[in-house]
Amino acid sequence: MSTDLRKRKITYTIILTSDAPGANVRRMHIKTGAIAAVSFVLLVAVICYTVYVTISMAGSRERNARQLEQIVQMKEENESLTAEKETLASRVSSLEETLSRKEEQEHELVAAHEENYIPRGFPMSGAAQIKEEDTAGEEAADGQNEDGLKVEAKAEWKELIFVAAEGTKVVATAPGTVKEVREAEGEVSYVVIDHGNGYVTTYRNLGSPIVEEGSQVVKGVALFLVGEENTETGYSIRKDDEYIDPLELIEIKG
Repeated sequence: MSTDLRKRKITYTIILTSDAPGANVRRMHIKTGAIAAVSFVLLVAVICYTVYVTISMAGSRERNARQLEQIVQMKEENESLTAEKETLASRVSSLEETLSRKEEQEHELVAAHEENYIPRGFPMSGAAQIKEEDTAGEEAADGQNEDGLKVEAKAEWKELIFVAAEGTKVVATAPGTVKEVREAEGEVSYVVIDHGNGYVTTYRNLGSPIVEEGSQVVKGVALFLVGEENTETGYSIRKDDEYIDPLELIEIKG
């Protein structure tokens, strides 16, 4: 009876043999408790590995989802930046065209301004003749005032002598600044106007100047009034301190 109540211990025997001649036979006795313990450990290891793989796969899927979302977002941002780049490029092109047109307009205005300040005008307000060089048949008193002064052309200045009727005005041939005014007893009076761009004109007459030094003048403003004793006016032009023939610039109309 007591024998039946005892727990029977089951033992497994593992026999290891070899084909080699004279090899010994090895027997290993393994108790069921050891097998159960090893099986439990393996089961736990399998469960842990399964859980690890499951968690890793879940994390990998989540990372992949985030990466995919980031890729989509970056693609949208790239498309947006590309569109902005094209818009900016169009604006830059438009601004460049506008700037180019403004530069052209400025150049045209500067050219027109410079052209306006070139002394092309006629130095007399009315009709006048250019006096030729004196001949032996002319009287020495022509063009002289009561003091015997006379406006004689200065060849080195390429100066022209204009003869006009009484009541005519000597006028500025272009806008500019009165650089110098000279009136002295016993000398020919003169007015010098700086027109900018290297142009300077000189007007010589036996009358009294009616402009002041430093004043701004426009084209056609009166510089001298022609009377009975100052009908002759000397006119010369300098360009960059070099005298030029006034006839190369004067525009005679009508």
